[in-house]
Amino acid sequence: MKVSIEWLRHYTPVDLPVKTLTEGLTMSGSKVEGVEELFSEITRVVTGRITKIERHPGADKLQVCQVDIGSESLQIITAATNVFEGAVIPVALDGSTLAKGLKIKTGKLRGELSQGMMCSIEELGLTGADFPSGAGHGIFILPDTAPLGQDILDVLDIRDTVIEFEITSNRVDCFAVEGLARETAVTFDLPFSEVKPLVQANSSRQSADLASVEITAPDLCYRYVGRVVENVRVETSPDWLRRRLRCAGIRPINNIVDITNYVMLELGQPMHAFDLDQVAGRQIIVRRAAPGEVLRTLDSVDRTLDDQMLVIADRDRAVALAGVMGAENSEITAGTTTILLESATFNPQAVRRAAKLVGLRTDASSRFEKGLDVYNASRAIDRACELIEQLGCGDVLKGRIDAWPCHPEAITLLCRPNVINAFLGTALTAPDMHTILTRLGCIVTDVAGDLSVQVPSFRPDLESEADLAEEIARIYGYNKIEPTLLSGKQTTLGGRTPSQKAQEKIKDLMIGQGFFEACTYSFESPRELDKMLLTENHPLRQVVTIRNPLGEDYSIMRPSMVPSLLEMASTNWNRSVDEGRLFELAYTYQPRQLPMTELPDETLHLAAVLFDETQKGKGATNFLLMKGVIEEVFLHMGLSDVTFQRAEGTPWLHPGQSAQIRIGQDIAGTIGVVHPDVAERFAAPPGTVLLDLLADVVLSRHNDKRIYQPLPKFPAVTRDLALLVDNDILVADLLDAIQASGGKNLESVRLFDVYSGKQVPEGKKSIAFSLVFRSADKTLSDDEIAPAIKKILKKLEADFTAQLRE
Repeated sequence: MKVSIEWLRHYTPVDLPVKTLTEGLTMSGSKVEGVEELFSEITRVVTGRITKIERHPGADKLQVCQVDIGSESLQIITAATNVFEGAVIPVALDGSTLAKGLKIKTGKLRGELSQGMMCSIEELGLTGADFPSGAGHGIFILPDTAPLGQDILDVLDIRDTVIEFEITSNRVDCFAVEGLARETAVTFDLPFSEVKPLVQANSSRQSADLASVEITAPDLCYRYVGRVVENVRVETSPDWLRRRLRCAGIRPINNIVDITNYVMLELGQPMHAFDLDQVAGRQIIVRRAAPGEVLRTLDSVDRTLDDQMLVIADRDRAVALAGVMGAENSEITAGTTTILLESATFNPQAVRRAAKLVGLRTDASSRFEKGLDVYNASRAIDRACELIEQLGCGDVLKGRIDAWPCHPEAITLLCRPNVINAFLGTALTAPDMHTILTRLGCIVTDVAGDLSVQVPSFRPDLESEADLAEEIARIYGYNKIEPTLLSGKQTTLGGRTPSQKAQEKIKDLMIGQGFFEACTYSFESPRELDKMLLTENHPLRQVVTIRNPLGEDYSIMRPSMVPSLLEMASTNWNRSVDEGRLFELAYTYQPRQLPMTELPDETLHLAAVLFDETQKGKGATNFLLMKGVIEEVFLHMGLSDVTFQRAEGTPWLHPGQSAQIRIGQDIAGTIGVVHPDVAERFAAPPGTVLLDLLADVVLSRHNDKRIYQPLPKFPAVTRDLALLVDNDILVADLLDAIQASGGKNLESVRLFDVYSGKQVPEGKKSIAFSLVFRSADKTLSDDEIAPAIKKILKKLEADFTAQLRE
């Protein structure tokens, strides 16, 4: 948003050094992105009057002119043909600098001395749009009344400074010069003059006599205000209006279009003007577009619309794409005599979607999509009509045509000074806060020591007491808040909390096993949940919906990490990455109830994805790799009571190659090969393995205590058992049985092989364990170990019909 300081002064008498002004506004929340001194390169150019013109003795096309600059007379040679004796012109003196860095020095032309140069508007960095009277070839002829010897920038009144602001999307009021002027006035404690248009409307007729408005889509159009102007005279705008538009980066066109753009910049309300004679039946219908309806916009491009877009139509056809751009069929031309001015507020999501789909983002749509003040529409159209009367552009008819289906109620917030001071660390009084909020446009009432604050309609970003605290802090000045220790709180010297340290430890463990940390968006599309094969009543279908999403692809907060990880796997695989290991430690979000009345639950997850194209068709191998990874994490986190059980309620995982992870009696997550249908929907590699762990469960049981044991005095004896079992037998059950029946000398059991193939019967698998026996008193012999082995095999046969593999 670009604004000239001259324009700001129209609303508040700011007279400060530019640096002081910009620093103060930045500190109060209106960040200054840049500052441009207009025409700062133009130096030593003054006004002069041509007193005598003679032919150059050595060149037919040159003229020798005597020019009076007030303090002296100079001889200047020119080839311009439009100069004449008595003309007042800009004179570049010796040592002057013009546009594009052109430097002027005294010299001789064909033997005659030339002590400067007469300037055209282009050489001054101006255009015909700035000064139509100076357009064309030749020297810029100034008004005869211009004082001589004065700096040309002062004579033309074009010396100005333009400030470019970086406005955040929630501060829609600051996408207007008036809003930035209000911020300037409040920041520097200056008076502020709000725009209060006064329309004479001397015509005897009413606007409603010539046109009508009907809204058939009140969910997409909140208010539509129209006003009719007759006897319109389309011509060039005055210098001051064109200059302000150009400072803001908008090209002047004609007085009617310029006025609508001016009001958009001044009040933040986009407007449009229709040639009313081109509106069939003089009837405006605000409706949804018909599927496939084609509209040729003002840029002469045919746009195909759908029924989710809003159009402004007449009785026969659409005449504008609401909030984006008007149509060619009703544009203002030199022959226009009667216009209908439009000032409306539209559904911001609908405007954003329409602008994106038709590929047309305009100054108007960028404002509409942020949500405009519905109460500002009537003031804006009156301001446009006031300017039309002031500039003599036409005759404004009485009254407005105002279609307003629903009037929003004002928002009132409670501001408790003690709470605000505790929150900010300040000692402001209630009157101090009262003054700040009032100057910001709030209506403040004292209520038993607290403040009742009615939020102005142009500040929809103020939704809670915390927002009021922010407003008070930024206007009071963050630099004025004295640093103090938190009262009643234990102070620290900084550093990470135990939970943060544990999280960093988990990340280090994952990275140490070859994983790369990822960072994905917390927003996603609801279509991602469909790809996971979730049933309609699955718990993950309960989602937090974004009120003003960037688009459908980012319209909900993720309830699961699965889609993000699979999208990452798909992106890498489709770019010829054959093997990948990625993880993320981040939050998922789910509402506690619907409709939402409180903040959602945020759950910390450790999610990881592993794929290996070189192991195509070996999803079980990848599963065991991932299982080993998480077991390593559990080991270093001090967790010993971890079990893996058959997974349920996870349709995105392969039913035969997935498991639920439990820590004690708590469910800690899932691990498994991605279901082939899900992998296909996400275009992820076949055999991809997913891990989704509830990190909070792990962190709550983290045990970093180290228990030291003496080194064993006697050697261990190792025995391997290869067993044939049915395919549906769980390894975890076999491990429990071995440990339960192995006796006191069984030190450890480790799975080291799982095999199914030609060498084992159909429906069977071979599972091999390594058993370590050790006694604290002596070296064990084979005869002492044999009974334990026999007991283990008997237990396995009885419980699982397991057979020792030959």
